[in-house]
This record gives sequence, structure tokens and C-alpha cells, in this order.
Amino acid sequence: MDEPLEARIGIASDVALLVQHGTVVGWSLSDPARYLTTGFAAPALTPPRRPPGSCSPNAWT
Repeated sequence: MDEPLEARIGIASDVALLVQHGTVVGWSLSDPARYLTTGFAAPALTPPRRPPGSCSPNAWT
């Protein structure tokens, strides 16, 4: 259904709730490109350091 919205209620500086027939039907960002990321970093090539043998394994979790 593509009916017009009754209201767009700002709840934060860039976020608004969309209201239709008295019910919140979604949300929107005023500047979505601001929240895009460039991707993830490459994984480390070295394995993580193991705890010393004298430490309890629970101390490292």
C-alpha cells in the first residue's frame, strides 16, 4: 500500500519514525550515506597468542 504518511517524527538528529494510520510503520535516515562502511579489515596472518601454561583457561575467556 503506497498511501501518504500521516507523520514523520524525528527521534534523533538523523532518524525519524514513519507513521501511517496512527501506527509506526517504519523508520528513515536523513543521510544514509553517512552510515555506510568501507568494508572489513583483512584478517591477521598470525594466530592469536596462547595463554601461558600456568594460567587457568577461564581467565582468558
